[in-house]
Amino acid sequence: MKIPFFDLRVLDLGLREELLGATARVFDHGRIIMGPEVEAFEDAVAKEVGVRQAVAVGSGSSALYLALRSAGIGPGDEVVTTPLTWIITANAIAATGATPVFADVREDCNLDPAAVEACINSRTRAIVPMHFGGHLCDMPALEAVAKRNGLAIFEDAAQAFGGSLGGRKAGSFSLASGISMNPMKILGAFGEAGVVVTNDDEIAGKVRQLRHAGTTPDPEGIAINICHAVALNHKPDTLQMALLSVMLRHLQARRQRRESIATKLTEGLANVVQCPHPGPGEVHARYMFTLRCSRRNELRKRLADSGVETKVFYLPLASEAPLYQLKKHSESPVASMLVNQILVLPSHEKLTDTQVEYMIQTVCNFYQSDTNPPKLKSCH
Repeated sequence: MKIPFFDLRVLDLGLREELLGATARVFDHGRIIMGPEVEAFEDAVAKEVGVRQAVAVGSGSSALYLALRSAGIGPGDEVVTTPLTWIITANAIAATGATPVFADVREDCNLDPAAVEACINSRTRAIVPMHFGGHLCDMPALEAVAKRNGLAIFEDAAQAFGGSLGGRKAGSFSLASGISMNPMKILGAFGEAGVVVTNDDEIAGKVRQLRHAGTTPDPEGIAINICHAVALNHKPDTLQMALLSVMLRHLQARRQRRESIATKLTEGLANVVQCPHPGPGEVHARYMFTLRCSRRNELRKRLADSGVETKVFYLPLASEAPLYQLKKHSESPVASMLVNQILVLPSHEKLTDTQVEYMIQTVCNFYQSDTNPPKLKSCH
């Protein structure tokens, strides 16, 4: 049996027709750049997240970078973030001219608020939590740290669209947040796309300016645009916005299927590995299903030999990248431990129950010779 980590094919004929219809409407009106579908999608995302403003951009990377830059984060500032993340989280901070400072994580793979507070000094301006795999960070605790120290929070909500904690959606806990909508995400485009969400109208206006090379329309209507800031092109594609509007209508069905798969995997694997569990009051976004296991590399090879594609996130840690490892930052013993124990299984909505059961049996068979397999704490 072959089980891919992701399956990006559009196999549902009804969905394919919806997507082709959305594409045809863009072709009909011809506004390929910043067409009406952009604003329509922005409005839908703002409503979904529960914020006043959503500004579509070309990628999730651009979203986090522009959120930070639009709020004035820049040279001389320090921003505390997690080492257990894709390198873009750190790069978006560094691209503003600020310095990323890495705090350790808890055993749920998310930022440890106590470790964050230990990193704060007179240069610290902000905290950037990343919701690992769609599991929300302890945002109330991070909000308390930010409030005590006069800091802003900018969520890297790339993996958590649709997730919530205490009734508040991922992305709504921050001054501004960046969300990725590339094809791998639960709300995925058919190319790159991202969104900045915020309740701050001034920041939203700045993002709109910066996404279009730092320009705004000439109020007198003589020039095409007037440039106010040095920026590049971060505009979204109209076609992607049209396709994402279709995918947004199917978001809940996709998340529910992923939730069902996660439940089956958790029930089947509970005796041999540690599985992800939502926290109290949390709706997990279910971007990925992360095991914490012993003999991780051996298990991964067994799964690969059995046709199951898995991933290891995020090795090396962001803080160990050559660009950042020479910079001064605190030790991250928990993150260093976790990155050698976690393994991500396929959990996308196109999996069949037979494929899910096959993965469960393959993992269980691997550990059947262990009379007392190590019991590790749950990743989340």
